[in-house]
Amino acid sequence: MKHKRNILFVWIFFGLIAVSNLVAIISLFVSKPPAQRPSLFELAFPIVPVFFAFVGAVIISRHPRNVIGLVMMIPGLSLTFVIDAYLAPYIIGQYLPPSSPSLLFLTILWFSNWNWFLLVTPIMYIMLLFPTGHPLSPRWKWLVYLGIGILGIFILMITFAAELSPGSGAANWRIPNPIGFLKLEWVDKIVAPLLVVFVLWIILSTVSLFVRFHKARSIERQQIKWLVFAGAIFVLFYAPSFIGDTYSQAENLWNILLPIGMMTFPVAIAIAILRYRLYDIDILIRRTLQYTILTGLLAFVYFGSVLVLQTIVETITGEQSPLVIVLSTLAIAALFNPLRIRIQEFIDRRFYRKKYDAEQTLANFAAAARDEVNLDQLSAALVGVLADTMQPEQISIWLKPAALRSSIPSSRVIK
Repeated sequence: MKHKRNILFVWIFFGLIAVSNLVAIISLFVSKPPAQRPSLFELAFPIVPVFFAFVGAVIISRHPRNVIGLVMMIPGLSLTFVIDAYLAPYIIGQYLPPSSPSLLFLTILWFSNWNWFLLVTPIMYIMLLFPTGHPLSPRWKWLVYLGIGILGIFILMITFAAELSPGSGAANWRIPNPIGFLKLEWVDKIVAPLLVVFVLWIILSTVSLFVRFHKARSIERQQIKWLVFAGAIFVLFYAPSFIGDTYSQAENLWNILLPIGMMTFPVAIAIAILRYRLYDIDILIRRTLQYTILTGLLAFVYFGSVLVLQTIVETITGEQSPLVIVLSTLAIAALFNPLRIRIQEFIDRRFYRKKYDAEQTLANFAAAARDEVNLDQLSAALVGVLADTMQPEQISIWLKPAALRSSIPSSRVIK
């Protein structure tokens, strides 16, 4: 009965998160002037905490003792987009900040300065606790308390800062904090070393995941592979946002890829903990590596050949030729399959050595079996291949007796 009540509470909490973010999106539309439509990033990013909370609710329903589900619910507590929607009219100058702010306004302003921790720290705690819900060993438990300590110090600084301003946006105003006494320069002196400690905490939490992977066996190792794969996708989507002023461009592609990259975490965690088609991760990683490298090489060859050939043609004829693009395209089409095979062999040889050796063994057996006529030697070769590739405890070969070969045994068992 208690478990059912907890599940009901979790799904009610998820419903509140979903509704609040929907209200935030509607408020964003209403608060912005007609000439300024919300960016793709502003519309897509509110889905992220909702998706985290949904997966967390599913995990809690299936595995109530695994704290990963509770950690997944934390981003929903940030209410980032509800807060931003409330403060947006004041940030963009539609309304002037109140001269005598109410307690609600001050609380929202205070919360907007540190609620981003509730979006970031759950990812690090997942790295630290995944997949069992416990640290790798008691020696790593201090990292759990360190993260809480960093958040506590930051909240105290915001609480007693002399002035408060919105935590996001480009607001040029500040409001005196009625209980604040820490001057801005004092806060800056504390924040700088605190951020260094925060970065070290992130690094150590990530290291703990790789140490856990090194010591893990069987299913747990596969679960960690899913999380690492999601992390690689997130980095791939997030890294280009540092190139140029991407966040200032409302329709920039990376503004859509960033929330998609973040949502790979709950997807991977759900698959890993719920163990749905768990072992497909190796195939997925192999294919991702293969086609990422292949796409990069083909793009390099294509643009390189176009650049070189156009330079040569322009030097000879004095003008560019569309024939160069046609030839480069044909070259890419011709290179696609050979490059794909070579890249797959390289990845298997470098990262999946056992699979590569097994494939080579089977290929050698197939070549030898075409020319072998002695049944005993062929049976022995088959047993050797099975022993090398599958390593079973026992191998049995059954041969159907032929009418003219009554002397052939019907079964061979080799231990």
